[in-house]
Amino acid sequence: MTRAAAVAALLVLARSVPAADSTAKPAVRPEDLAYVYGVGTFAPEYAPPPPGTYRLPPIDDVADHPLVGSDGRPTTLYRLTRDRIAVVAFVYTTCTEATGCPVSLGVLHQLDGVLADDPVLHERAVLVTLSFDPGRDTPERLATVRALHRPRTQWPFATAPDEASLTPLLADFGQPVARLRFPDGSWTGLYRHVLKVFLVDAKHRVRNVYSTGFLHPQLIVNDIRTLLLDASG
Repeated sequence: MTRAAAVAALLVLARSVPAADSTAKPAVRPEDLAYVYGVGTFAPEYAPPPPGTYRLPPIDDVADHPLVGSDGRPTTLYRLTRDRIAVVAFVYTTCTEATGCPVSLGVLHQLDGVLADDPVLHERAVLVTLSFDPGRDTPERLATVRALHRPRTQWPFATAPDEASLTPLLADFGQPVARLRFPDGSWTGLYRHVLKVFLVDAKHRVRNVYSTGFLHPQLIVNDIRTLLLDASG
């Protein structure tokens, strides 16, 4: 499945779940939507530096956190990464804006193919998609979304077991998320959030953070290879 096809399928799936109740509500302000969603993806106009020609100093440490996998079984963040370099993306599956969460899913979709075709990357790196909408992103729904990508690597999808467990997980990564509300205070079904994807090394240290402006597969692959070279040196 191509990235475009995967994104299109995700948008159809997202629209199949009501984002809020059916009662007519005032329109969401355009400036709020502009904050929720980025403005397209980044296509580098230069060749990224070769792996190993630069360093990625640790930014922060990430603790272990309880999760529920798309198979419905309890798990943890460390159990999913298993001492591998991890590319961790936070999403919610009812995000219907093509320049929002589907962008990070599309990038991970491409990375899945790169990792699958490289024996070293396949063994030493893992993709992880975490939902910050545990109420709607049930294990069954996460399994459906994962299946749309036809992953060739492990690529686990998971979420927090409840809102109480979600809060420290988001805080640990520095991933701000808030419900976008109508003027009357009711929830629109959308989240106000910054698109972020995290590169976490085998010692659970954040080594890079990609947002809309620099979320490109080749940049991430080069960073993974740089960490592998750094570990072997």
